[in-house]
Amino acid sequence: MSAAQNSVDFDRVMPRRGTGCLKWDGAAERFGAEVLPMWVADMDFAAPDTVMADLQERLNHPVFGYPGNEGSMLQAAADWLARRHNWRPESDAVTCISGVVPALYAAVRAFTRPGEAIIVMPPIYPPFMTAVEDNGRELLLAPLIADDTGHYRMNWDALEIAVQRAKLLLLCSPHNPVGRVWTPEELQRLGTLCAEAGCVIVSDEIHADLSQHPHRPFPSRFPRAIFLTSAGKSFNLAGLGGGVSVIPDAQLRRAFLNEVQRSQIQHTNLFALTAMTSAWRHGAEWQAALRQYLSNNARLIADFLAEKLPEVGYRQPEFGYLAWLDVHPYGDDETLARRLLQAGLGLNPGPSFGPGGEGFVRLNFAAPRSVLEEGLDRLRRALHR
Repeated sequence: MSAAQNSVDFDRVMPRRGTGCLKWDGAAERFGAEVLPMWVADMDFAAPDTVMADLQERLNHPVFGYPGNEGSMLQAAADWLARRHNWRPESDAVTCISGVVPALYAAVRAFTRPGEAIIVMPPIYPPFMTAVEDNGRELLLAPLIADDTGHYRMNWDALEIAVQRAKLLLLCSPHNPVGRVWTPEELQRLGTLCAEAGCVIVSDEIHADLSQHPHRPFPSRFPRAIFLTSAGKSFNLAGLGGGVSVIPDAQLRRAFLNEVQRSQIQHTNLFALTAMTSAWRHGAEWQAALRQYLSNNARLIADFLAEKLPEVGYRQPEFGYLAWLDVHPYGDDETLARRLLQAGLGLNPGPSFGPGGEGFVRLNFAAPRSVLEEGLDRLRRALHR
């Protein structure tokens, strides 16, 4: 339904307590006390009006049988990739998955055997590491390197050594939590390195739509790769699940889909299909407004820290809504956790993202301006000395 208009009011505070959401209702259990939750990566914004209208239209029919509209969703995904990222994959390369994290786990099983090595570049979203370890593979770390300004780059020396014995590399592009959108030159070098070594790349690009810089889908240049995405992060639909894989190489696609079939993650639910189709077809205007709002929030953080907490290391992220804050001048991780809790602020602790996360916290700033300002004030109270 293309006629519905998107009203954009990101300043509106949406009460979420009592809705069964992990971010708000699960925060007390997570942190051991009531906090302002600015941790798990979902947004405190209403989904686009067009998505809500299409979901309501489907709800108006009271029979919720098995869905058969995956083809419409896959076409909407391909069209979106063409419009947003200038990449038109072949139709048979685009397939349905139940979610990006289950697909990461499936890729580990599809392309490696127990005990084989898989490269991960921490600090990184934790499921990249658990997907390796939970499946009995060797976690081969190539930690990112940061300069004095907080700008991260790939560790080429470590990668050149690691690819000599790894069968698979799990790429986070853009990279959560350090805020990088990899440049075409970086992706070209990584792709060439892995291609020469016969190392397959699985690229999780779920945050790419929220990039503030041009983003290049990895398989658009290196077809022997697996691309994973969803509308979950960029349209705030994560609770519905669902996603797509794009695999241009037929041999890799067969291997991956065989494992997807064995794992029974080749389908998604009726409402995820409806919502993702709607978002990708009609949500561009809403998402453009969202990117501008998030950019303004990121600048607000920079201004606040410069004035109130100049010892906090912060580089504005190149995508999305995740601030990676270097707070090591204020104490060790245990001390920081205690001080944040006393101030009533719930953030992701840096060590949960693996080596290189010590002394950091991740702050989710996808919230109305007033909520972000309250969160920053609580951060000031936690770190004030």
